[in-house]
Amino acid sequence: MSVRKRKTSSGQSTEYHYEFMQGGKRYYGVCEGCTTERAALAYEKNIRDTVKAAAEQKSVKALIDNFREVLTGGEALTLADAFERYMAKPKKRIPGEHQQQRNRTYWNDFAAFMAAKYPEAVNLSDVTDRHAEEYITLLRESGAFVKEVTFTRQGRRRAIEATYTPQCDKLAPRTINARHKAIKAVFAWLKDDAGLARNPFDIPTLDNDTVSRDAFTDAELARIGDAMTMPYTQPIFTIGLCTGLTLGDICLLRWDEIADGWINNKRRRKTGAMLDIPIMPPLAAFLEQQRPKTGAGEFVAPELAAMYQTNPSGVMSRVKSFLEGLGIQTTARVEGRSRAVSTKAAHAMRHTFAYLAGVYNVPQPIVQSVLGHMSPEMTALYQKHASREAKAKFLKQMPNVLGAPAAPLKQLPAAGTEPERAELHRLADTLPIEAIRAIVAGYRSA
Repeated sequence: MSVRKRKTSSGQSTEYHYEFMQGGKRYYGVCEGCTTERAALAYEKNIRDTVKAAAEQKSVKALIDNFREVLTGGEALTLADAFERYMAKPKKRIPGEHQQQRNRTYWNDFAAFMAAKYPEAVNLSDVTDRHAEEYITLLRESGAFVKEVTFTRQGRRRAIEATYTPQCDKLAPRTINARHKAIKAVFAWLKDDAGLARNPFDIPTLDNDTVSRDAFTDAELARIGDAMTMPYTQPIFTIGLCTGLTLGDICLLRWDEIADGWINNKRRRKTGAMLDIPIMPPLAAFLEQQRPKTGAGEFVAPELAAMYQTNPSGVMSRVKSFLEGLGIQTTARVEGRSRAVSTKAAHAMRHTFAYLAGVYNVPQPIVQSVLGHMSPEMTALYQKHASREAKAKFLKQMPNVLGAPAAPLKQLPAAGTEPERAELHRLADTLPIEAIRAIVAGYRSA
């Protein structure tokens, strides 16, 4: 008999035990929940059949695929439901709403690819390495699977959903990696839920050789300051250059996020990181002028907030038009890309803030905290803007730690004491080269 009760000091055990041989191996255990011999025999038969079927599998992959629930405790989790399950997982850091929506778009594009190309693959566990490799190759060679972009714009009476198809399909390496990592994260977080043996998106990412955005030069900052007369330019550039905030966070800055000379009740929309930024004098003066204008309003710049909430691309377009009207080039052509890449627009304020902080020896952890970055490496990316002249100017003021003989350092004049020198610097940055050559020739002949 393959099931029996064991002898005990008081008679017999209350539970039944099973024992059998399969493939030269002995299997035994308790028939859980069985109070009769008939139930115990049915329990033993189910165990025996499972062991026999598992032994007939030809490979580890076949074993996992056919006995996923038994081996891992995973469940059949569909691609359509996966992202919501992923979002429900408790995480150390919750991404901002904007980033969540972007990640959802990335996942939906992959799900649409699988539904169109491999309709039989319904669950996460159905996705193979070959599927993942094919999708990543698609991103790298021809862009997203869904070419049509859907967005919502505010009409006169209600929000209107609209679509368009970009003329350029190619994606930048950074965008491809962002999509890749977002999809890989869903598989990683749901590995146990879906009983996955491995993550099919464990594929190396591209080298992130994106075009670096530039910081504004001193001459460009002077031109911006002189021209900040439009209603949207003053808040954007004053807040941006004094805080390092991104355009969305600038436009949606609220009065209740400001207290006691600090922006200290605000999270970055992209990452959800809590910010704690001291208000610099130029920003304090702007806020003092702006408060009476907004009354009991929620936003520091209400017109800007309304425009950004209904048409964020319109705000970015206005910033670019403003800068290009001042003769500041905002884009650059990149080999292999069919359209120009933005290099100096609203985000350049963030780079400028970080660069100037580095120039004036603000410690990197403080810059990191103000910018809301999660790692020193990300903050360092923003500090690559020093020209050769700036490097020479500030490095020469460092102490002589080696004690080697050196020429005495020239003391820099105090700000404002030599206006003629400042004017000469400004002219050197703005005058046509012919005029500069004439000035230099006149100076040499004097």
